[in-house]
Amino acid sequence: MRAVVFEDIGSVRVVDVPEPSLEDPHDAMVRVTVGAVCGSDLHAYHGTLPMDPGERLGHEAAGVVEQVGAAVSAFEPGDRVVIAFGNACGTCFFCRRGQSSLCASFRNHGFGAAAGGLDGMQAERVLVPNADANLLAVPDNVDDDRAVFAGDVLPTALYGVQLARVEPGDTVAVIGAGPVGYFVARLALLRGAGRVLALDLNPERLRLAAEAGALPVDVGASDPKQQVKEATDGRGADAAVEAVGSLAALQSAAQVVRRGGTVVGLGVPGDETLELPLRRTWNRAITYRFAGVCPVHGLWDDAMRAIAEGRLDPLNVVSHRMPLEDAPKAYELFDRREATKILLYP
Repeated sequence: MRAVVFEDIGSVRVVDVPEPSLEDPHDAMVRVTVGAVCGSDLHAYHGTLPMDPGERLGHEAAGVVEQVGAAVSAFEPGDRVVIAFGNACGTCFFCRRGQSSLCASFRNHGFGAAAGGLDGMQAERVLVPNADANLLAVPDNVDDDRAVFAGDVLPTALYGVQLARVEPGDTVAVIGAGPVGYFVARLALLRGAGRVLALDLNPERLRLAAEAGALPVDVGASDPKQQVKEATDGRGADAAVEAVGSLAALQSAAQVVRRGGTVVGLGVPGDETLELPLRRTWNRAITYRFAGVCPVHGLWDDAMRAIAEGRLDPLNVVSHRMPLEDAPKAYELFDRREATKILLYP
């Protein structure tokens, strides 16, 4: 079986790996029809998330169930499914409360032993533990290219909008107009936001954000704080969602939000330390909401429904479709910000 593996910082390879097999009655085997490269994959690529050479990459995939264990009741061979990027038990206190990412058994696919040791999805097949909880059926009117977005990107964006408590008429600033930021903008507008400002450096991302109905703000051309103020009668945004995963982006979010506003740290951060000016933050009555890992299981039904009903077409952000064998090139393109979203086909 072919799979994408981490080789070294800045290097991935496509190699032959052993075929997975069912290990538990609750397991399912999924043949991958489409996978994707995500900005979070770059944390492994850059070495900010520790991985050993040979560990398999990728945490976004849709496909077809090939085998199920005796205890799997919700799925059978032949079913089309999307796979949750993180695997949870589905039955514990946190899972029952819609907080599956806090499950004691939670493990990420595709980030090596440090994230729980589940194999990545940039591969021909994937073993999925606790299949009844970690697979989502794909409706007949949704193709696999669209379905794959319900396993990570769309639920994450929906989570960011919920944390921002977007109300009708609100002004929302999105820091980072990559795929997650793009969908935060789209979903905020669907929720009734009066205006969404998308802050980024990349011209293509800003173009897509404008097509989505957001006001593009080129942070390299002028002061973003001033641009947001000008668009909000000097107040600042009601909420600012950081969708990059960097300290600088989080600080930008704090600068553009109004007094009494909400800052959401949605992007996956590194190990930076945030120095918070406590008195100023307290005086401004700013609410910080740190997302943690998205609890995908409580959100992906809504994400899939939005696709199936035609309210949201995720394919707008796809810039490249490539065979799995070209994964090294895909990572290079993504790292150079020459791609918005790349789909991979085994």
